[in-house]
Amino acid sequence: MKSNNGTPPIRVAVIGCTGMAGRNLVIALDKHPWFKITSLHGSRNVNKPYKDLIKISQGLLSKAVLNCKVSTVDDLENNIDSIDVIFSAIPSETAALIEGRLAEFKPVISTAAAFRYDSDVPILLPVVNGDHYKAIFTQQRLRNWKGFVCAGPNCTTVGLAVALAPIFRKFGLATVHLVSMQAISGAGYPGVPSFDILGNIIPYIENEENKVKIEIKKILATIKVENSKSTWNFPEFVIDCKCNRVPVITGHTISVFFQTIIPTSVKEIKNTIRDFKGYTNGLNLPHNPEPVIHVFNSDTPDRPQPCLEFHSPKTGMTTFIGGLEPTSFENGFKMTILSNNLELGAGSGAVLNAEYLVEKGLIGGSE
Repeated sequence: MKSNNGTPPIRVAVIGCTGMAGRNLVIALDKHPWFKITSLHGSRNVNKPYKDLIKISQGLLSKAVLNCKVSTVDDLENNIDSIDVIFSAIPSETAALIEGRLAEFKPVISTAAAFRYDSDVPILLPVVNGDHYKAIFTQQRLRNWKGFVCAGPNCTTVGLAVALAPIFRKFGLATVHLVSMQAISGAGYPGVPSFDILGNIIPYIENEENKVKIEIKKILATIKVENSKSTWNFPEFVIDCKCNRVPVITGHTISVFFQTIIPTSVKEIKNTIRDFKGYTNGLNLPHNPEPVIHVFNSDTPDRPQPCLEFHSPKTGMTTFIGGLEPTSFENGFKMTILSNNLELGAGSGAVLNAEYLVEKGLIGGSE
């Protein structure tokens, strides 16, 4: 089998393949022009075909993947030379034990939080902080690894980071305050019990608020790598948030209030956001967002909405912004942000990270 450009396919293993994030990873990787799923791994119900372990709509996956027998992570470690890159969608407490062992030998693209806050691990969101991949060189030197761990953002932080990046870089940010309304799919499968969430809002998600406050500053930071040492310069804006679980299937919505350092206007901010292309602009990456951000005009004040925006696979990678207005605070503005927690915030976002690292020469196939 050859990829679309005639090079050998990049051989992929997925660990945590039966969970919500894992399933979306498998969907994004199946039939990918660069990657070929070689093995699937889990911790429970192994030695069974993948189709017997998941509930999924007919036609979403190829027969080869549906019939692939799920094996243990131990099996992956014993056959690691047959893999070029590993995608991990396992819980953070498990990831802390497993991902490092695998990264000694191969690249690990992770959706977990286990390594996100380590100074030599990027929280990669290539549209926003594509230069952060350079931290990987520090990581490999310090840990003496042949591979590496590349972490993706928390599924709430991702849309916030994309929306704020162009504003922060042009006008600066003094304060950011937000309230999230997070879909139940963000809690994984089977997720929140229906008796708890139907007709209800749960105003607490464990550790979520701290993740958002830490991650947004690392994602928007600048990095300097010299002599294989990474130096981070973190933003100084004040941020706080309140995170809530709401009875929506897919899509995290955020109401955000922010103050800029440089005085500006709604028109200038909209133009800045619409002009934003990001680090992946011009790169032929299969999961590149098109567009990166969609800004609604003032004649559609009731958008974005989760039920209306995610109407095709491509829109799952776009961040939607609406309701951009001035507030009564000095240099203050407010807006509504919507992003797809299963696509940009998990499976397809992780695949985009891998595509970007292929472009940078950090992931490749074998003859």
